[in-house]
Amino acid sequence: MISGLSRGLTALFAGVGIAAGTALAAPAVAAPAASGEPLVVIVPGHQLYADERQNEETFRPLADAIRSAGHRVVYAHASGRDVASDARLIRDVVDPLTAGADSVGIVAHSAGGLGARHYLKFLGGARVVDEYVAIGTAQYGSPGGCSQPRDGGYDTCMYADAVTRLNEGPDAPGPTRYSVVQSDGEWTDGRLDGTAQCRAYSPVPLANTGFDHAIEMRDPTIIARVVTSLRGGCAGQVVTDPVDGFDWQSTLFPGIPGPLGDAVRDAVPGVVPAP
Repeated sequence: MISGLSRGLTALFAGVGIAAGTALAAPAVAAPAASGEPLVVIVPGHQLYADERQNEETFRPLADAIRSAGHRVVYAHASGRDVASDARLIRDVVDPLTAGADSVGIVAHSAGGLGARHYLKFLGGARVVDEYVAIGTAQYGSPGGCSQPRDGGYDTCMYADAVTRLNEGPDAPGPTRYSVVQSDGEWTDGRLDGTAQCRAYSPVPLANTGFDHAIEMRDPTIIARVVTSLRGGCAGQVVTDPVDGFDWQSTLFPGIPGPLGDAVRDAVPGVVPAP
């Protein structure tokens, strides 16, 4: 059974890794926020979409809901190829806009959440960002990232140096409030340690296939829960895990319960071995 499971996992990881594709983008240019205006920066980070126009169309329902809640919305079009480069791009978009903003939030999807967290942890972002909401970010890496090229998305692999560095010591130091809002069938649960984190999971079609990841940012329940987090609430549970209280393997496949889930998690290092 485990041999068959391993073959199935290998095919699935490879297929979703290829489907992720790549995207190249430049920082958006926007005017500073008006005095007292709450600002939200959306970081798509999902590598399936080829250009800024497609990204913004994909995220339009989410952006519209955030605007309707009274926030100004701008985009930081991270490529998802390189976490450190994405973090610098996010900094270059966010920092010039913060002077007049009443509050600053980041809503990041997929690999965009890693770049955004790098910005918060290492580039001073935690001093200016009030809310960080991650949708489908593999905070401890995902097997799907390991099938991508070293310069084209490998940074999302659980063995990548970028992920290891992000999770050394407290995952999310500073005053920023952290939320994970995502499909309950994502490949990873998006946990962070060392800080109070809002965790809100909800059913999304195609759960546990990897393809729910590509549509969750358009799901009405996910969107509503993101807005709740941006308002300072939590549509799930607020949990504080101790620093280094879990490892990457324990974050995998939260939507597969019981012995089968344990078997899948146990099989991953053999199917996707460390380099």
